[in-house]
This record gives sequence, C-alpha cells and structure tokens, in this order.
Amino acid sequence: MPKIPTFESKSTITSQGPSVTSNLQIPLSQNIGTALEPVSDFVQQEYIKERKLEETNKVDKLIADSYKDNENGPQGFLTLSSETGKNGNPSDASNIYDQGVDKLYNFMSSTKGQNLSRFGKQIFKSKFYASASQLKSSALLESRKEQFKQSSDIDSDYISQKTIALSQKPNGSGLDEIYESIDQRLDSNPYYNDQPQLKKDVKLKYQQFGATAVANRMLLTEPSLLKKQLQDGKYNVLESKDIIELSQKADIAIKDQKFSTLTNAISLVGIGDVPPNALKQITQETISGNFAGDENLQNIYNSLTDIEKKEFRTFATKKAREKRNELLFEVQAADAAAKLSTADSFNKALSEAGVATGINQNFIQEVFKNNPEALTQMTDLNTKIISNAEQKITVPSNFDSNNAISALIATDKINLVSDKFILPGETEPKSILQRYGEETDLDDLKYYSDILKQQNENPKQFKKTFAPFHSFIDETKNLISTEVIKILDPTSYNNDLKRFRDDMYSLYIKGISEGRSPLELLDYKNRNFIGKDFIQYQSDKNKIFKNMMDNIEKEEVDESIKRLPGETPSEYLKRISE
Repeated sequence: MPKIPTFESKSTITSQGPSVTSNLQIPLSQNIGTALEPVSDFVQQEYIKERKLEETNKVDKLIADSYKDNENGPQGFLTLSSETGKNGNPSDASNIYDQGVDKLYNFMSSTKGQNLSRFGKQIFKSKFYASASQLKSSALLESRKEQFKQSSDIDSDYISQKTIALSQKPNGSGLDEIYESIDQRLDSNPYYNDQPQLKKDVKLKYQQFGATAVANRMLLTEPSLLKKQLQDGKYNVLESKDIIELSQKADIAIKDQKFSTLTNAISLVGIGDVPPNALKQITQETISGNFAGDENLQNIYNSLTDIEKKEFRTFATKKAREKRNELLFEVQAADAAAKLSTADSFNKALSEAGVATGINQNFIQEVFKNNPEALTQMTDLNTKIISNAEQKITVPSNFDSNNAISALIATDKINLVSDKFILPGETEPKSILQRYGEETDLDDLKYYSDILKQQNENPKQFKKTFAPFHSFIDETKNLISTEVIKILDPTSYNNDLKRFRDDMYSLYIKGISEGRSPLELLDYKNRNFIGKDFIQYQSDKNKIFKNMMDNIEKEEVDESIKRLPGETPSEYLKRISE
C-alpha cells in the first residue's frame, strides 16, 4: 500500500494579532495636530493656486469678450478703436473713446463679470483698463494720421484752386502769388509745427505743381516769353529734366505759333468777305512765302530755318486741304438740309392731293415760292390732275417704268420727285412729277415722295433698307405676273404688281419700325418674311381672258375692198392689190 505523507508543524501559538510595520515616529514633545501642520499648509497653498487660476481664466475670458461688440450692449474694444482712428479730431476722438470704454466696463462688470470674486473683479478692472489704454494709443495715432490726411486734402484743394485761378494771369505773373498762397496755407497748419522737414518737402511739391501749371498755360499763350523765363531761372523749383522738357515744348509751340500766324489767311477763306474760290490762290501764295507785302508776316517767315520752311509748306498744304474739306462739308450739309426741306414740302403737298380735286394752288405757291423749278413742276402736275378729273380720264401706272425709277432711287441717283432723269429708250430727261399721266399715277407720286423724304432724313439708313427691298420686288415680280400677261393684259400686269409692291412696302416699313432687320423680313425661310402670302397677288387667268375679250375692238370693214358681184378671185386680188 502506498504510504501517506505526514507533516509536522513547528509554529508557536501566541495571542498577538497581525500588524503592519511603520517607521513613523512621533516625538514625545508633539501631538498629532502639530505633527500634521506642514501637510495642511501645502494643501491650502495648492487650493489657493487653483482658485487663482480659475479666477484668472474667468477674467481672461471676460477680457477676450470685451473686444467684441455686444448684441444688446455697447461696442467692443475693436469697434471703439476703429472708429476712434477714423475720427480726424484727436481731442474729440479721445473723449469719445474714454466714454465708450467706461460704458463697456460697466456693462461687462454688471453682466458677465458679476459672478467674479472681489479678487477677480480687481484683476478684471486692472486688465480691462490696461487693454483699453494700449488700444487707445494706437487709435489716437490713427486719428492724428486721419487729421493730417483731412488737413492735407483741404490744403491740396485750396492750393489747387488758387493755382488754377492765378495761372491764368498774363506773362506768368501769377506764379509769385501762388508761392505766397502755399506759404500761408502751410504756415496755418499746426501739424507741420514739429515737422519742419516734412513741411519743406510738401512746400516744394506744391511749388512744383504751381510752376508746372503756369508754364503749361504759357505754352499755349506765350511760348516765346516762357522760353525766356526758363532761361532766366524763374522755374528753377522744377527738376532739371522738367525744365529741359518745357524748353523743348516751348520751341515746338513757338514754331507752331509762327505757322498758325502765317497760314491765318487760309483759315479766313469762306468767312466774311473772303470767298471759297479764293482758297487755291491764297494757298499758293502762302506756300511760296508771298504775303502780299505784309512786313510782319514776311519777317516771321524769314526767321524760319530751311528745315522749318520745308515743314511749313507741308503744314500749309495740310491746312488748305482741311479748309477745302470743311468748305465741302458745309456745302454738302447745306445741300442736304435744302433737299430735306424740299422733300418734306413735296410730301406735304402730295399728301393733300386728290384725284378729283388736285392740290390747293395757293398752298403750292406758298410752299415753293423760293424754288422756281419745283413751283413750275407742281403747278403743271396740278393742272394735269384737274384736267384729267374734268375729262374723267383714268391715269395708268406702268410698273416696269416705276421699277426702273426705284432702281435709280436705291442707287442714290434720284433724291427728289422733281429730279430729272432718263430711263432706257428715252432721249429727254423727265422727273417723277413730269411722268404723271404716262408712267405714274397719283399713288405712285405719293409713294415716291414718302420714300424720298426718308432718304433725305437719313441717307445711310435708307440705303441699308430700301436697296434690299427694291431687289426683293425685282426678284419676285415674276411670281406675281409675267411678260406673257403683260402682252395679253397690260392693265392686270401693272395693277397686280403695283398692289404687291405697295402692300409689301407697308409690311416692310412696319417690320423695320418694330426693330426687325431687312434680312429677317426679306428671307423666305424666316418666320417674319413679308411675302409669305404672295399667291393672293398673282394675276387671275380668268380675269385676264375676260379683259382680253373686252378689249378686242370690232373693226368696220371697208366696202371698197369687198369682192364685187361676178368678180373672179383673180380679178379681186388684182384690184385690191392695186
């Protein structure tokens, strides 16, 4: 059998309980309280530190909030500082800033700072006003800068106005007064009292400004005197490069002044008693240096160098060319004005014309009293209208002739209904008015007077609009009527095309007035195409046939050419041939 092991205890039974060994020893002279005093001081000090840190954090947070504006309270440091810096009156700015700071402190203390301890409130007040003072210094510096800027702007405006006024004085005499104004103005600005160098620099800049203004004025009026004053040192406040530049400009101005004086006779052509046709002769004499015995002009010309004389000839030629263009423009302008007036008169007179009544002859006499040719043509027209009305004669309209007239208008060859012209196959020129009763009727005359008025009102715009319209009519006429119809029934041919032209023109002008372009109105692919209903204008074949039958005249047979009784055919043919 296995042997069971046995154990023998060697411990001793005792009555002493378990314990932890400690090296803490309290001297017999101390109690427990005195022994723990250092520990208590340490804990207290740490507590004070924690409270100080906590309070400091609250104060710093409050200071940070003081920089921002309050929604329902006063402005913060940043806004106060910014507005103070913008104030150009430092004294007022300082007072306003201080008031704003006090208001902000009271607000922050009574709201966000009310939970601070007495210690925290003291710290907050100290830090608050320290921050305010620091910001105030920089803000007042900006305020003084703004004050100087405002003061400088006033100085600049004052001196500029005085300079402009005094620079107009003759002979450059205003320059000394400009300098005096600058001294007076700068001396009255206290900002410069402690800054003599700045004052000196600013003064020099203003003096240079004044000298430049006077010199530039004299360049225009007295370049020769300016040249002398530059040489005498009157403008020595300017930099040397500026003086050299002014001297060069004076030389050019002196030369230009001489050229202008010598060519003054060219400038006077067309003015007063100098007729336009004198331009050529005066120009030739001027270029050759011949001034009709004028000693002063001759001396000026003789003072020119050979190079300057060559330049002068070019100058005089150019000036003569400009004068010629000026005179031509004046003539063209006067002619255009006269044409427009006449076109308007024709338009008014013809708009009152009636097929049965004609035109009031007194009106014709009054309107065209200063235009004999127009008066004659309108009087003759009026006579024709009244005569045709009395005889009940219907005046025809020839479309082909009218289309040829439109082509001449489109190319600016006809400007008035009284202008005479020749159409293909003609030998004697006639006007639109004079063609009444042969090629044009009263509606045609009114149509042409209207478009010719538009032409004279705005020639460029008219050319852009009427020429395309004429091309459109010319290209589409065969869709309305043909040469065959013209032969078979001239009345239908002319009437149908005329109706098409008049209606298309009304639609075209309406579209132009509404801001549409000729391309829009004349392009068959465009939705605004004016000729989309052209079929309704095409000649009626049945109507043409009827008109043909109505127009056939029954001719009376000559009895002498009838075959006689008992006459053989050969005898009959021989007789009538004889």
